[in-house]
Amino acid sequence: MSSPVPSVVQAFAIVRALADGRALTLSEVAASCGISPSSCLGLLRTLVGEGVLSLGDGKRYALSPPWSDIAASDLDRSTRLVARARPLLERAARVWHAPIGLWRVTGRDRLQLVALGQSVAATRIHMEEGQRQPIGSGAVGRALAAAQRVGRDELARRFAAVRWQRPIGFEDYAAQVAEAVAQGYGVDDGLSYAGIASIAVGLPDDAHGLCVSASVFAGSRTDGEFADLAGALRQLAADIAALDQKQPQPIRKVRA
Repeated sequence: MSSPVPSVVQAFAIVRALADGRALTLSEVAASCGISPSSCLGLLRTLVGEGVLSLGDGKRYALSPPWSDIAASDLDRSTRLVARARPLLERAARVWHAPIGLWRVTGRDRLQLVALGQSVAATRIHMEEGQRQPIGSGAVGRALAAAQRVGRDELARRFAAVRWQRPIGFEDYAAQVAEAVAQGYGVDDGLSYAGIASIAVGLPDDAHGLCVSASVFAGSRTDGEFADLAGALRQLAADIAALDQKQPQPIRKVRA
């Protein structure tokens, strides 16, 4: 797949930022989407000119009908999916003895943890809903890049924005993304977070940029156990994606 067109990506980020019905100022939109104010102003003016946005009192921007109805419907679908996924995440975390997260792309360059199943193990990896990280970071960044089939230039841009805790070169990172394409899941073994190994899988055919992840202490699982966890996570991603169509399958046990 060719690299995304930045202005188009940013325009859709603006639409998503306004999808909940709030009217925002230029500075608020720019901060929410991670766009410079000057670039954001040009995009806002273009979207107003095309009838996608309206400019109201206090120089606040809002979605115009019918765009507001479309965005609200899309937001409702995503919100419903996250809510329905929570019981599956929580059950998987108990069965697999690992925190299981659901991540979503926010803006152009960030990933946000929108739902979390907490592990009940005595010693746990600390994660919090709402936490954010660069879009290229961790197993989630690799899984997302693999699912999107991003081009080399975009992959390099995402890689450069990450502060790695252990050194890694771009060629090695690109090879790991290629491996994620081949095996259906991304892996980060202590490169983004020291001492933590994580696996992530993108939801199949999902337009919202959703990924599920599992995190364990590095070296705490054998290669076979890690492979079992990756396979179970792929099934969980498929079950979450299918929540609107059918009942998900029972959570598979994996070797702890």
